[in-house]
Amino acid sequence: MADYSCTYTLGAIVFNNGTFGHGSTDDLYWIDTIHGLDGPTLRVPQDDVPFGHGGIVHRSWKGPRHPIFEGRLIVQSVGLGGCQAVLNTMEAALNAALDAILAPTSGTLSWTPAGGSPESLTVFYEQTLDVQPADNYRTRTFEFGLVSESADI
Repeated sequence: MADYSCTYTLGAIVFNNGTFGHGSTDDLYWIDTIHGLDGPTLRVPQDDVPFGHGGIVHRSWKGPRHPIFEGRLIVQSVGLGGCQAVLNTMEAALNAALDAILAPTSGTLSWTPAGGSPESLTVFYEQTLDVQPADNYRTRTFEFGLVSESADI
């Protein structure tokens, strides 16, 4: 299972790095959900049984990984009046980091699960960054997808 509490790094962007909550002044790229990082897609070719019931399942293969990240841009360094400018800067930085890993140029997603060893995955930008206002415009949600040729970490 993907570890939501650890720090993830993608280029110049560091996710889940800092303190969230009362008294903190950290501006955060905060991950809420990760889909598809735990394992690759599966390619399970199959055919119908000719002239009969059932099917024939052929050799299966692991496909590429397609991790999708959902989270929030959280501003804690300035008051509500100045947070839109900081959110704009954070969004532009995330967009630039993702644009920098459009194929054929790859990037590295790295993290260390709690109590585990450092992990990394070579990735490319696959699903367009979608950023939406949230929490009465105080934060913004984000979603983007990556693809990795590697079936195993």
